[in-house]
Amino acid sequence: MPPNNFPLRWESTGDQWWFASPIDWAAANGHYDIVRELLHLDTNLLIKLTSLRRIRRLETVWDDEEQFDDVAKCRSEVAKKLLLQGETKKGHNSLIRAGYGGWLLYTAASAGDVEFVKQLLERDPLLVFGEGEYGVTDILYAAARSKNSQVFRLLFDSSISLENEVSSTFRLEMMNRAVHAAARGGNVDMLRQILGTCSDVLVYRDAQGSTLLHSASARGQVQVCSILLSC
Repeated sequence: MPPNNFPLRWESTGDQWWFASPIDWAAANGHYDIVRELLHLDTNLLIKLTSLRRIRRLETVWDDEEQFDDVAKCRSEVAKKLLLQGETKKGHNSLIRAGYGGWLLYTAASAGDVEFVKQLLERDPLLVFGEGEYGVTDILYAAARSKNSQVFRLLFDSSISLENEVSSTFRLEMMNRAVHAAARGGNVDMLRQILGTCSDVLVYRDAQGSTLLHSASARGQVQVCSILLSC
């Protein structure tokens, strides 16, 4: 069941307060009808609902409390219905054509919703590389957070499905992004699968030069850190 006391505000740093807007609250509790009515009143609210920056701030709240475990699933259900509402008679989807495909896939991955992820990738396989402010690393991280290894594997395999047509450098880059996403998101199973028998985990560094241990420790992933330290 969705939480009945989703916080409308929380303190960030100093005296600054960050607010969860009504549309955030409605989506987090799975109230699609309310989300739809709010969007009818002000279509600009879709920008708030789909903002990666806002979602990241909300995730800091969800991760801290077990009572919010269903929030990602509720948001995914709302996203599904918005996608369905966007279908046109010509076979196009207004939400995807407007550039919200990255948000849809991120939301589906966060919830660990395999069928929704498959549905989106069938529509456009390139969505795995993101769209707008959402990139492939963000989407892989969302999948890692969901702890659903099937979703993570599906997205990772999709990202390297063109391996015969692209350079080995690209494949290595995707592997690098995937292991960092798995480390940050705490997906131990996928981290082990991708690393395999790798004898030197220090070769995996992100754009800032951070190692997997940096990525895991920054997110408080104790189990991942233990595994990496034992390598």
